[in-house]
Amino acid sequence: MTVAVIANPTAGRGKTAKLIPQVQAALRSLGVDHTLHLSSGPEDALASAHEAGAGGADVVAALGGDGQVHACANGMVGTAAALAVIPGGTGNDFARALGLDRKDPLAAARLLSAPTIRAIDQVRVQTAEQTRHMVNVGGAGFDSEVNGRANNIRFIKGTPRYVVAVFVTLARFRAGEFVVRVDGETHELGAMMIAVGNGASYGGGMRICPDAALDDGQLDVCVIGRLTKLDFVRTFPKVFSGRHLEHPAVTVLKGREVELTAPGREFDVYGDGERIGTLPATFTVEPGALRVVSP
Repeated sequence: MTVAVIANPTAGRGKTAKLIPQVQAALRSLGVDHTLHLSSGPEDALASAHEAGAGGADVVAALGGDGQVHACANGMVGTAAALAVIPGGTGNDFARALGLDRKDPLAAARLLSAPTIRAIDQVRVQTAEQTRHMVNVGGAGFDSEVNGRANNIRFIKGTPRYVVAVFVTLARFRAGEFVVRVDGETHELGAMMIAVGNGASYGGGMRICPDAALDDGQLDVCVIGRLTKLDFVRTFPKVFSGRHLEHPAVTVLKGREVELTAPGREFDVYGDGERIGTLPATFTVEPGALRVVSP
């Protein structure tokens, strides 16, 4: 078993930089044959993950946050390597989806001594600008604007960063008119946002698609309809429990392929917290296409 650790030293406001020697020590003590690459950015992480997977590594371990996972997963497309996650970021939502203890990254590292590997779905996201893959949650609208704003907030970390970004964005946001095609069935909806979930949560525990499963061959689509700002503020806290689905303005759809457009508006498209392009976009599930190390 050979493991390539691709680490982002800047993840978690430097948290990962402190973890790196601890992870290496743990792997050495367990006799895990491994290499380490310190990535300088997302594209470097992607290229390093591809090189490792194509070069015969059994496991590529993303050490960092959800952005590092996204980069490594994209780099591994077309290789036989399995993806491992050693959580060192602020949100770590994909680690949560895998059942990892986000507060004990060394426990995730210890799994690499005798890894249990299972197959989960991944999602191909196609925009006019590029085609990428995501593993967790993506979409467009209000949440994408929040994501972009949160990525630029440096003085707060974790879930509070996303909460601050929500209320700053809300002050100037306007709902849009979306056309959503799910497996060929068209829905025209006025909405604040549309989230497409392979996994259940993003933003550090916001359960936007609480019923989503990584291995069911389906995408969960959560449409947050038009809300007044006061109603949004009242409803927003329920996203942490998934009870926002009870609101009459929320629509849930399921399918294997989701096409999103917003005629007359330009919305950014995000996946796993990373910008992929602008609408229109197509999300297509690829059942069982990604092998992952699981508890």
